[in-house]
Parts: sequence; C-alpha cells; structure tokens
Amino acid sequence: MNLNVTKSDFLVQGLEEIQPAYADFNGTMYAGRLPADNGNRQGETMFWMFEPTIQLVPDTLVIWLNGGPGCSSFNCGVMMEHSPVTQPLKPAGFCCLKANPKLEVNEHAWTRATTMLYVEHPWGTGFSYGRPEPATEIEASGDLYAFIQNFFVVFPELASRQLYIFGESYAGMFVPSILHFFHHENLKNDKPKINIAGGAIGNGWMDPAIQGPATIDYSWWHGLIDKPTRDNLLDIWDRCASGRGSEMKAPFHPFTVQDDCGMMWGILQASGHPNEYDITTMDPNVDQTTFTSEAFYNTPAVKKALHAPDDHVWHGCQWGEGRRRLLATEKHRLLYMDNDRPLSMAPYIGELLDAGIPLLVYNGDRDMTTNMVGTEMVLNTRLEWHGKGKWQDAPRGMWKSGFMTADEYTSGWAKELSGLTFVVVYNSGHMVPYNVPGPAYDLLVRFLTSKSFIDLELPQVRSSDLVKPRQVEWMHPYPTGLSGYLHSFNDTSDLSLGRDATVVGTPVNTYHGEAWLSIVIGLLMAFVAGLAVAVMGMHALQRRDRRRQEKGGYTSVPDSTEDSMVQLK
Repeated sequence: MNLNVTKSDFLVQGLEEIQPAYADFNGTMYAGRLPADNGNRQGETMFWMFEPTIQLVPDTLVIWLNGGPGCSSFNCGVMMEHSPVTQPLKPAGFCCLKANPKLEVNEHAWTRATTMLYVEHPWGTGFSYGRPEPATEIEASGDLYAFIQNFFVVFPELASRQLYIFGESYAGMFVPSILHFFHHENLKNDKPKINIAGGAIGNGWMDPAIQGPATIDYSWWHGLIDKPTRDNLLDIWDRCASGRGSEMKAPFHPFTVQDDCGMMWGILQASGHPNEYDITTMDPNVDQTTFTSEAFYNTPAVKKALHAPDDHVWHGCQWGEGRRRLLATEKHRLLYMDNDRPLSMAPYIGELLDAGIPLLVYNGDRDMTTNMVGTEMVLNTRLEWHGKGKWQDAPRGMWKSGFMTADEYTSGWAKELSGLTFVVVYNSGHMVPYNVPGPAYDLLVRFLTSKSFIDLELPQVRSSDLVKPRQVEWMHPYPTGLSGYLHSFNDTSDLSLGRDATVVGTPVNTYHGEAWLSIVIGLLMAFVAGLAVAVMGMHALQRRDRRRQEKGGYTSVPDSTEDSMVQLK
C-alpha cells in the first residue's frame, strides 16, 4: 500500500500550550490515523505515540490497549494511568470524573522507561474508524496487524524494537488474541516479521466461565454478601450460563454475561453498591457517562494537534450492541464484536507460552469485577502448556517495588515459571497504574528487563507440613504484655511480634487444652495437700489435750476473775 505520508505528518505540536502539563515530557509525540486495510475490510486506526529522548529500557516499544470493548486507550491509559500526564486520584479510585480537574505531571510515567504507543482498538473506538466493524477477536486482531505493518513503514526505525502488547480489563481478550495472530503471521514468509517480545494483562477478562462465578465467591469472601446470597447467585449463574431457565442462549457475549445473568446487579444490590472496581470505596455512580477526557479530546485545538478528524465526536467508551441493549437508540452505540463469544483465552495463552513468548498477568487485590481469585483459577485450571504440571509448585514470594509507603511491607505477591508470571498487586483496584503508580512503574521495568518479581521467596505449605506446634516454657498463664509469653526473647524487633527468633510458641488462648489441665491439676494437688496438713494438725492437738487431761494438766479459759486457772479432774 502506498501510504503517501511520513512520520513528520504525525508530529504533535502545540499541545503544551493547550495543556501545560505536557511541557514536562522530554521527547517527541506523534499522533493521527493510519490506514489499515484488512482484506475486504478498510479502516483507519488512531494512535498516539510518546517517544522519550532517553528511555530507561532501550530498544523497547509497548502498545497499550484499554478494554470495553469500545473504551479508548486515550481515556484511562493516557489521561490517568501511565502517560506523561495524569489526573488527581479520585477517592473511589476510578478514572471517570464528572469534574474537570487540572492535569498534572505524572512522576511515574511509563514513558520514562520505554516508548509508549496508545492505540484506539478496535475500529469504532475513539477516533478509529472502519467498515465493516469487527465482529470477532480474529477480525479485530487482523485489523491491528494491518495497522502495525503500516506503522512500521512510517516509523521504520522502530520495526526492530522488542514489541510488547499490554492491556487492561477486556483487553484480557485482546492481548492473547493479538499476540496469537501476530505469532502465526510471523510463521509465514510473505510479510515482514514482527519482533514479539511479550505481553501483559492487567485485571484481565479472559475466561467468563471461570471468572464469572469467581466474582460471587470473591464478594462473599470479602464480606460483601452473606452465604445465602452467595448460594442463590451461584444457582442463578449455573442456570443462566448453561442456558437453563434463560431466554437467551449461552454462551453469552463474554463482557455481557455478568449483566445478562444478573450476577453483578445482585452483588451490588446485596452489598449496598460498593465500587466494583475498588471494593474499599463506596461509589454507586461509578459508571458515569460524562468524562473529563471527552471535553479535552473534543476541543478543536486538541483535535488539530493530534491530527484527529474535525467532524468526529470522541467518546471515552462506546459500548457495543451486546453490552447494553437498552442503549440501542444512542448515536454512539457500537455494533461490533457482538459475535465475539470465545469460551476462554486459555488455549491462546498456553500456545504463546509454549512458543516462548513471556506473559505477565497481574491483578489489583481490591478489584471485584475482574478479580484475582478468578484470574488465578484460570491460570491454575485452564492452561494447557509445558509448565502445567509444575505451576502449582512454582516459586512464589513477596514483591517489594521500592515505592511502598511507610505502612506497607510489600507491593504484592508473585509466582513465576517458564515465562509465565502472576502478580497480585497489593492495595490496588481495577487500574493498577492509576491506583499505585510507583509499584506499577516497577512492574513495567521488571517485565521489560526480565527481572524476577520475587524479592523474598515464601515457603510452600503442604498438608504433610502441618504438624503440632512446638511447645515452649510458659512463664505464667496470664502474662503481662508479650514478655510473659515465652521463656526467652532475643533483644530484637521480634519481641514486638511476640516470638523468639528461633522458637515460636503458641499463645495461651489457643493452647488451652494442656495448659489449663496442668493448672487445674496443680491447684487440686495443692488443695489436697493443704487439707491433709490441716487434718493432721487437728489430730495432733487432740492427742496432746488427751495426754494433759490424763496427767491432771491445766488449760486456760477466759475468765474475769483473778483465779483464771481451774483444775480439771
């Protein structure tokens, strides 16, 4: 294809005059729409690239995709998470703000480490346009493949870089599909090879059949719902997702299945409408329709700077037909991806791992909608790959990013084996780079440099390891503070933890069986001994009195007279 464009046609200029926060970026920005013809499908894909003058990890290029399907990477990815600018963290921990706060410099921008390429994927998202719109992951992946081939024609100096594809939320469907498509195209000889280096999925939706019911259990385990509600929701899920008792035929669209089966609605109703993207906050209006970013991207000067079409109205998220049928009258409703009903991305993930393509899967621990429980279940039970038999016992440990606050001991927990890394990010919700930007930056750098996330390996606990706790010498059944729990302590911080550095005792209140039995027996023995002494003493006194009486002795009796001694015969 003759593109008739050069990279200078996509140079972004003057944006810092519109938004001063962009002036801090030390590098060059390029943006615009590139043709992406995919057989009988023609379209234009919108991109925005941040190429730093100096990047921490050289010769790397990261494509970032947000989810939806239909949510632009220009929205949360650029405006919130890891571009050179960001917005102040909303108390509810979600990016969609009704207010219009001033953009700030992002101190933990990923553009400090690598070149970031934000793509509005698939067609119909943001400024991207194409006809017909993709109906499946395969079509959408082919569209992005056509785009990246043309992108490397315009930016040939980037074609040899190690290419990583990162994505979030519904991009748990996008990333494996795209990598799988790229990998198989590389096996052919009719097109330039793409230097695939790896992929990452953050809080990803990968397997509705597993992750759907896991949301119910996650909510129960965190106290959002009680067990009767949990049991009822699981019953509803089982009947609905299997097609029994439902007007709709399974399998559903993987994004709508939670809504079509009433599962998410039931959880939110029963728990008082917490923020499903961060359960530590309450936000019944988390799904808002007015975005700060919409005002920004629909500004004529911004469209001009980004080489975006003047007549295109930009929306942060454009829900597809399968997402909300009640929104069918809205002008910006998308029709694409309605036939996208894969049962699982696990086969693609397994094949990629077997091909030597590393994958990072990470989850914020406070996200309910695509939670860590469901993600781990997918990795544990659904993957068919060369590491399947070893994954259960793979090394696991604590990840310490160096960006922790004073009251945090860890940034998360990691498990690694043969190219697969699973990280649970501590104290984060659905959008990890927005909730914990420092640890998220460390997460990026470690993955790009193939550095382990395990800073402190943790021991594995097996059923055979569960033995009776070692007994220690108790000083007193009611110790004062921690000093009375054990017979000795090291003079270290272990004292504050209530343990000896080498011998850990069992607290009195949990060791009541033998401890209290010993106490009771001791008290009974003391009582019996005392009683025996008293009885023996009484008998001795009685014998003495009898001897005195037999010898005509005297005894004293209280009397008011002078003669207080009375002879007793």
